[in-house]
Order: sequence, then structure tokens, then C-alpha cells
Amino acid sequence: MEKAVRYLRKEVGVKKIFLVGHSMGSRMASAYAKENSGRDIAGLVVIGCRNNGGAPFNCQQNVEGLKLPILDLWGGGDKKDDQSAIERRFLQSDTYTQIEVPGAGHKFDGYEDELVTAVAEWLKAQ
Repeated sequence: MEKAVRYLRKEVGVKKIFLVGHSMGSRMASAYAKENSGRDIAGLVVIGCRNNGGAPFNCQQNVEGLKLPILDLWGGGDKKDDQSAIERRFLQSDTYTQIEVPGAGHKFDGYEDELVTAVAEWLKAQ
């Protein structure tokens, strides 16, 4: 991720970089954001991010205290995703947004349009 961020900044000239990850990718992106808080990252989108696992891959531990815009998106048809998101509800604030896609499972099969729309609308607001 560090090389990708550096490439986007220096080679392409991107000013605002948002990390987006799904499942284990969201756990990895949240770990990267935590380790690099305040540097190079404009925001974070975690999709289907679960709180299980030890450091550095526990989503809740990673996003707590981050001072950047975060979208926490999950499929309401997946009990494990639901439970993890519920455990993070206390983080909701001006910079931390949770969105449930009702009926969607962890993979968002059949709910791809809803997923893309939610992420795109949030990114536009940033």
C-alpha cells in the first residue's frame, strides 16, 4: 500500500487518496491507515470489516482514534458483519459514517449497485 500511495502522489499527482478495502482488504487498509495516520491518506472506506483477529487486523482497534473521514459499510444479511458493525456504532461522528446495505451478504452478490452507489456518494461528499 505504501508503494501505491507513493506512486499516486509522486507519479500521478493525486492530491486526495482514499483507501478502500473489502473483508480482509479492509482490515489491511485500516491497519495501514492506523500506522500512517496523518500522512498521505485523506480517508478510509472499510467494507465488511470484522473485528476479530489480533493486531494488526482487528478493524475496531484500527479505526478507533483515527482522525480522518471513515465510511464503514456492511451487508445487513451477514450476521458476522452485522455484529462487528454494531460493536463499532459508538464511533459514529462527523467523520465516522456507518451504512448498512439491508439484505446484502458479506460478498454483496446481487447488491453491487447499492455498494458502488453508497461508496460513490460518500466520496463525493468528501
